[in-house]
Amino acid sequence: MLNDTTTKQSLGYADELKRLAKMKATGVEDGVTLWNKERDPAHTYEPLVWETVAEIEENPQLPTDLFSLRQGTETTGQKDLTSVDMKIEMQQIVAMNRRVRVIRIARMDHLTADKALIYFHGGAYYGGTPEDVLLALKYVAEQANCVVYNVDYALAPEQPYPAAILDGLAVVAAMTKDYHHISLGGDSAGGSIALGVSQLCKSMGICTIDSHLLFYPTVIQGSDLGGPLWDDDSIDIVPEQRDALHRSYQLFEQLDEIMSGYYVADQPLDLTSPLLSPLLADPQTFKKTTLLVGEYDPFRLQGEAFINQVGRANGDANYLRYGGISHAFLNFTGNVPAVQDALRSAAKLI
Repeated sequence: MLNDTTTKQSLGYADELKRLAKMKATGVEDGVTLWNKERDPAHTYEPLVWETVAEIEENPQLPTDLFSLRQGTETTGQKDLTSVDMKIEMQQIVAMNRRVRVIRIARMDHLTADKALIYFHGGAYYGGTPEDVLLALKYVAEQANCVVYNVDYALAPEQPYPAAILDGLAVVAAMTKDYHHISLGGDSAGGSIALGVSQLCKSMGICTIDSHLLFYPTVIQGSDLGGPLWDDDSIDIVPEQRDALHRSYQLFEQLDEIMSGYYVADQPLDLTSPLLSPLLADPQTFKKTTLLVGEYDPFRLQGEAFINQVGRANGDANYLRYGGISHAFLNFTGNVPAVQDALRSAAKLI
């Protein structure tokens, strides 16, 4: 299971959370402020993450049928990290001839905040739900003192590209009358959708996006799977875990092709379009971008390429890398301390 989760909590959770919180930025390079939050011991999988990666078989094969793939995006076991009263409500946003369900999340003492984060869940474009990241976003809303709109966008292939981006654009357009500050965020495929929405907001004159919050995004479609963006040999890891890392990369190479196929759904499209592949977009579009990724995420290298060019273009980017963590780490909310630290750090950077 690519997105398997556990109800167990890491041993020494509180102590590790304190250690991570004390770690300062490691430097600034070409406009990117860097945090490299290594594990101790370094270059080893976090034990709960290792449990899921170690199960990957030799020469793994992903199923290609939609039912099985969507089962692989289901999540369980996250814990609520909030400590203040929160208000959660379902809303229907009607704008730009679209109707989109959102989950509105806000602190009870900040219901009229003038800052909104519009967020897109992960799930490889064909799966996932807003409920998958609800507990993570509750914590972000608490820590950031902003209102979060968790978007239930159209899923492919039933509603392929650009339907999800257009849903997001409609939500932003509806929010411009209520909020002076709008940020966009997302995890995995949701990060790509957020970046597509951001480009349209600028080119259509809808609003200026204040900041971008990206958890382990996929930023290019149809990339060269034999190229540098997929070179797991360049990733430091202890020798006894390298084979498992390689098997993880093999799975995600298959996923990369499968999800792109479902996302465009046989439309004769150019995958190098910047709306489909934000890595190829004008990086000046993405002001104040924060990217958070796990050390062993197969999408790490493309994320690094993206944040580096955004940093060079704008000088205001942030990059946080967490040792021992792989993809879809929001599934471990409340169970792995690095995830809570990532959410808390992200909230401060919105």
